[in-house]
Amino acid sequence: MMKRKGEKVMGIISIVLNIIGVGFGALILSLDSSSYEQFNEILKEEGEALPIETLQAAANAFGIQFMVVSAIAAVLTLVGVIFLKTNRRAVISGILFLVSAVTLLIGTVGLAFVPIILLIVIGLMALIRKPKTEAHISEYPS
Repeated sequence: MMKRKGEKVMGIISIVLNIIGVGFGALILSLDSSSYEQFNEILKEEGEALPIETLQAAANAFGIQFMVVSAIAAVLTLVGVIFLKTNRRAVISGILFLVSAVTLLIGTVGLAFVPIILLIVIGLMALIRKPKTEAHISEYPS
């Protein structure tokens, strides 16, 4: 039985970071209109002003998307960590980690780069690492 403590620890760290990502999405949703007005003033200085309703709708859509994608990635990672208990399911676990990384990459437009990198490393470790086979001792003593 091969111990996969490194994959489990990094998986738990990734789950925690994904939960923080859900909180970040909720933080984006909780912005008030004064924040959008300040952001719009910065855009006016650059010469590209937008209506506040458009800014608010875009931020709300992105906040919801960030929350949903981070929650999906956290669940996939949790299932992958649970599957690491047996070596036979390490391949399935590695695939789940890599799918979670791709989901985060596409869904958060790369903003969750730390969990993405962790999940890619964990996924590759779970797929590549194989249990050590014991060397067969010769039946005939020398």
